[in-house]
Amino acid sequence: MNAHFAKPDGSFALPGLSSEPRARRPAGVGAKLVAAVRWFAELPRRQAVLEELSALSDRELSDIGLSRGDLPRVFDPAFAKARYKASRAGA
Repeated sequence: MNAHFAKPDGSFALPGLSSEPRARRPAGVGAKLVAAVRWFAELPRRQAVLEELSALSDRELSDIGLSRGDLPRVFDPAFAKARYKASRAGA
């Protein structure tokens, strides 16, 4: 089985790293409102992912390149970008 996937298919994993053109973003107060609504809308999904990751053993987390201390930062875009770059450098 081949684990490789096309770029558009993989853009869900690290949205900030996609080369796809982005839709025009609202500016000012509208941007803050959109960001707040998006944050609240994604909260249940983020909590479910964190619960699943927390249920993994330290060994399983290590296998996917994370430590227990990384879990609170999993959804931080800067952390995701740094992890992506580190994984590409080691490949």
